Amino acid sequence: MHDLTPEDMEKLPRHVAIIMDGNGRWARSRGKPRLFGHRNGVENVRAIVNTAFEIGIPYLTLYAFSSENQNRPAEEKSGLMRLLEEFLTRELKNMMGDDVRLRAIGDLNGLPEFAQKAVTQTIEQTKSNKSWNLTLALNYGSRQEILQAVQSFARRTNGRDEDLEWETFSSYLQTKDLPDPDLIIRTSGEFRLSNFLLVQAAYAEIFVSPLNWPDFGQDAFVEALKDYTHRERRFGKTGEQLATASTKSFPGNL
Repeated sequence: MHDLTPEDMEKLPRHVAIIMDGNGRWARSRGKPRLFGHRNGVENVRAIVNTAFEIGIPYLTLYAFSSENQNRPAEEKSGLMRLLEEFLTRELKNMMGDDVRLRAIGDLNGLPEFAQKAVTQTIEQTKSNKSWNLTLALNYGSRQEILQAVQSFARRTNGRDEDLEWETFSSYLQTKDLPDPDLIIRTSGEFRLSNFLLVQAAYAEIFVSPLNWPDFGQDAFVEALKDYTHRERRFGKTGEQLATASTKSFPGNL
């Protein structure tokens, strides 16, 4: 299935977030309408989700529809929402069988009623599943999420001056039940986060693939994971500090 070594498997990210970009360009290069690209992109979602969970990554977040995507033509938006409904309806049985819990972040009220219903019903039906976690970012924008968190905190404190730490503030974010992403993958060769998990990604490793999303298959996904296993995550420390801490924590040197 993959060529990850035992050493790679020990260093895999716990949470991978993907900016699925390039469906429209993929379709255009084939002389097809944009929705043709989106449909093929949805088919690739199934492959990547299955691969992630088979390899052993417990949290996967997919940037499916941004708040800025609301500016797209009505026909494209409607087609995307129908594809979302179709995907959730089709995959519910597999989610239940594989013990996958679905979550969603973003303003679901901005989605058509039929899409809201499909999302909320799937969330409800999978809420007791525990083995794997799939989160869809729908009508999501990180800046909007941060503003909402600030407003919620202000209402709770009623305007009182109160010291605020990240652990407290992060509990007001829509991702409060998720660990921060370890790895963010972006397809189509674009080097930007596009208003996605801006504060949660503070220490995430970033991998950019030149492939458009429908072409980003299992082999490309595994390549991104292998690249991640060779990164040194410092979290503000020097390499020497990390090496010293690792040596001190090794039982043979105690």
